[in-house]
Amino acid sequence: MKQTTTPTLIHLDYKEVTSIREKIKANDPTLMPAYYALLGEATAFLKLPPGSVVDNDSTPPSGDNHDFFAIGKYAWPNPDTPDGMPFIRRDGYTNPAASGDQYDLGPYFNMRIRVNTLALAYFYSKSEGYAAKAAELLRVWFLNPETRMNPNFKYASSLPGVNDGMAIGIIEGVQLIGLLDSVSLLTQSDSWTAADHEALKQWFTSYTDWLLESPAGKEEYRATDNHGSWYAAQVAAFSIYSGNMDRAVQMMERAKWQIGVQFTADGGLHRELKRNRALFYSLYGLSAFVALARCGEVLGVDLWHYRTEDGKGIQLGFDFLAPYLAEEQPWAWQNIDNEINGLAVQLTRRAQKVYGSPRLIAVSQHLATLRPLNDWAFWLMSTPS
Repeated sequence: MKQTTTPTLIHLDYKEVTSIREKIKANDPTLMPAYYALLGEATAFLKLPPGSVVDNDSTPPSGDNHDFFAIGKYAWPNPDTPDGMPFIRRDGYTNPAASGDQYDLGPYFNMRIRVNTLALAYFYSKSEGYAAKAAELLRVWFLNPETRMNPNFKYASSLPGVNDGMAIGIIEGVQLIGLLDSVSLLTQSDSWTAADHEALKQWFTSYTDWLLESPAGKEEYRATDNHGSWYAAQVAAFSIYSGNMDRAVQMMERAKWQIGVQFTADGGLHRELKRNRALFYSLYGLSAFVALARCGEVLGVDLWHYRTEDGKGIQLGFDFLAPYLAEEQPWAWQNIDNEINGLAVQLTRRAQKVYGSPRLIAVSQHLATLRPLNDWAFWLMSTPS
């Protein structure tokens, strides 16, 4: 497609990844282990066939194999019944079957991971083979009539014996925000055509229509936890990508409302702190507001520094987590995970650049020491300062 304008990115920053690319060209020894790890993974993906929602043997409740269909990640067979029905939900405990061969969640995750890896490998190496493979995966999943996914998550997060799908399944669309960063990098290649790009924009326009108009979408719009803020982030990011800025701006106002209802006065996310993975969900919830703030940068709306009348804001969210991420204090809420989530390092790195806080800079530097030099998802996706 060979787009010459600066791509609009949400999770990534184009100036930063361009700076990283220049350092790789200069064989910067601090980046080469991560760069070679990235190329190794991307090269392995070249040999794998593309996945599609029509590949497995499970038929969605609609009868249309082009509809995404999966049980919820926390859905489990009922231990008190011979046939396991109806399923029950065990919050925080992932059922491996949810991402198994029977459903679409595993192939969906694989597609996203492979496209992101291949696109970044293309961007840094300029090897067209990586872009060609990423384009193939995108066409098979989203565009080709025989294999494309219908633009909805109506049958995601189903609970067999209880419902065919839940509104909370819309959270799976969060993965597509980062995917569009990869697509934007691919617009510099010959393999991703203008026709591909326009067709994908139409897919995301249709998906956003579904988010705004469907009963499931309207339910997520009203959510007062990470689902509500991630819903707004999806609509904003996908509207920016497809060119509907009015829709995106409307989500900025919703983001301000979400800041008011989700944060406590000291910066905690009260709904997430009640979960048994409270640290992960606090980070995950905060990352939704970071995505919204990045959308705000595109739209000329400063959510980074926005405060409600009673003083709530995104910066307080980082201040709240700082002593725990710096491991100065033990986490005071329930946490069944074994380690600090890798999401923390990307979030604090972004935040310390926005706020210039010595406290956040110190936390970011501490978290960076926990990442090995071949961790390309950390070292090659943002710069330290």
